[in-house]
Amino acid sequence: MGKIGLFFGSSTGKTEAVAFQIKAEFDKIENGIVDVHNIGSAGVDVMMKYQYLIMGIPTWNTGELQDDWDVFFPNFRSMDLNGKKVALFGLGDQNGYGFNFLDALGMLADEVLMANADVHGFWSNKTYEFEDSKARIEDYLVGLGIDEDGQQDKTPARITQWVGQIKTEWGL
Repeated sequence: MGKIGLFFGSSTGKTEAVAFQIKAEFDKIENGIVDVHNIGSAGVDVMMKYQYLIMGIPTWNTGELQDDWDVFFPNFRSMDLNGKKVALFGLGDQNGYGFNFLDALGMLADEVLMANADVHGFWSNKTYEFEDSKARIEDYLVGLGIDEDGQQDKTPARITQWVGQIKTEWGL
């Protein structure tokens, strides 16, 4: 078992692809450090085995949760993530949905914070163009923001930088 559990939900495959890119970047640091799980088939018991968690979620339509995360969300109310270090990433389309860019990421952050998690990996929002987001806190996003529709060319560099940031923040 790896040190980090990465949990994602994906309907089109984009969030899954980003999850495996993040895993590959962590593998450069330590091979096998990340175990990847689809949240649609992984339960609370699997998630709770890890001290370090990465969670990835796409935003659907006008700020909605992806289906598998929507089913999983009620579990957070009975989970205690106290002592767990959590980093989040989200996918969204800032051009097509600029009024709710990465809203699901913000909703996920709310849930893990209410479950007492220690959230890391805040990300500058200065290289994005959007009107509003539940994931924004001043000049930051509550996790890594990925736009595979409008800024796909920036994804690899963002992942590399964010993984380095997480490694430092987590002391790995």
